[in-house]
Amino acid sequence: MKWGSELGKIGWGITGAGHLLQETFGVMEKLARTHSVSCFISSAGERVVHIYGLQQKLSEICPGNYYQEVILETEQGAAFPLAGRFLRKTYDALIVSPASANTVAKIIAGITDTLVTNAIAQAEKGGVPIIIVPSDQIGIKKTRLPYVINREICLKCEACSIIALCPYEAIVLSDRLPKIDLTKCEGCGICLRKCPHGAVTFGQRVRVTPRKIDIENVKKMRKNKNYVVLNSPKKIPKTLNKVL
Repeated sequence: MKWGSELGKIGWGITGAGHLLQETFGVMEKLARTHSVSCFISSAGERVVHIYGLQQKLSEICPGNYYQEVILETEQGAAFPLAGRFLRKTYDALIVSPASANTVAKIIAGITDTLVTNAIAQAEKGGVPIIIVPSDQIGIKKTRLPYVINREICLKCEACSIIALCPYEAIVLSDRLPKIDLTKCEGCGICLRKCPHGAVTFGQRVRVTPRKIDIENVKKMRKNKNYVVLNSPKKIPKTLNKVL
């Protein structure tokens, strides 16, 4: 979709939810072919992007041109000045996907103490369409885990090879067994490829049960006419065409 000779501009909020993150990036990648996408990433969102190894894809979606930037909460400071673009209607829409349960709770309470929740508030004030995909809602049964060492498979090698191979020193010993420190993990996948016993997994599906309070918060958000709430990132492109 184009507006005259200029690409449509989308602001995209990413929070600290790992669930639906990879699916979200697939949709972002497609929309970036016909739109200028700026990513507004909370401090927690920044970490999960690294954990899931999506930094390279992020740089391809947002190569750094004007309105194709990666905007980090850790670099914006408390005032979040670039969130003001939404008040000026610089963007045609704001998409928040995935929106963590914490973000949804703050939206309901009117709290704007992160880059993404501040962007939502400014978009509301500016009358910019807002599309939100909550990570915790009815129907979610499984989610994908980041890199994990399965201790039942680990053979407790006397000299664990992947500890030395990790370029980010993210694998450490705990109770004489290796574990991945996700505060340091950059999602490179070397441990997954190099563990001789296949003890490292990525994307493993585990069952989840959304909390009652998170489900209630999503219901409240659906009642707010300022938001279009979706249950899947796959519905974003079609919904975007409707709201613009």
